[in-house]
Amino acid sequence: MSEQDEIIVLKEIDYKDYDKILHCFSKKRGRIQVMARGAQKSNSENMSIAQTFNYCDVTLIQNKEMFILINGSVLNSFYRLRQKYENYVYGSYILEILNHVLQENDHQANAFEMTVRMLEVLEDVSANISWYIHAYEIKLISMMGFKPQLEHCAVCGAARPRHIKFSISEGGIICNSCGVMKDSSLTTQESINDMFKLLYVKFEHIATIKEINIEALKLIRKYFNAYVGKEQFKSLKLLEFK
Repeated sequence: MSEQDEIIVLKEIDYKDYDKILHCFSKKRGRIQVMARGAQKSNSENMSIAQTFNYCDVTLIQNKEMFILINGSVLNSFYRLRQKYENYVYGSYILEILNHVLQENDHQANAFEMTVRMLEVLEDVSANISWYIHAYEIKLISMMGFKPQLEHCAVCGAARPRHIKFSISEGGIICNSCGVMKDSSLTTQESINDMFKLLYVKFEHIATIKEINIEALKLIRKYFNAYVGKEQFKSLKLLEFK
């Protein structure tokens, strides 16, 4: 029985002579694999859909091993994103993250919609692109159940302690009276305020922010990498050679 769904194509793999296997973020099912028959043929209706980055409305049939693409339409190919090197690399990083963290049959409609919005923003943004990416990281990790505690001590619950540290293992800020955590580092209220700001601000409003503390960005990345269980993503290495 066929069903309608929305997908983001995270990765495309040529299969046999004419087909492709797509790794996709499904709005209804989380991570899925989709067989796009004939997608390597120039006259195939599936060819336009079966391309990395594409956001599509599709009709699928599920068999024992994967879904089969019946038909569909491209809602957004994010063409402009592909034309700018830095934007393209950061977009690829978003897809790489999703390939790593998504689980099958894990309904993540909010994360799906946020990702579509993130890719839309990346098409046009030209300044402080890393702020948008770090905002995506802290929002995504929070949706996954690892929202950092930024308002109270993660150990004793003290509200806005004066002298604070940030602990990865405790999941947020800790006060001095709760002792020294091996992975904790002294931080400032300014950095915590900036982390809080990026957690809750809408992507389209990031351009109105005047400054973000570099320490806040480093803490977000460190926290994100720890909770997704991966320290290095290949896409970001491309920026080292820019």
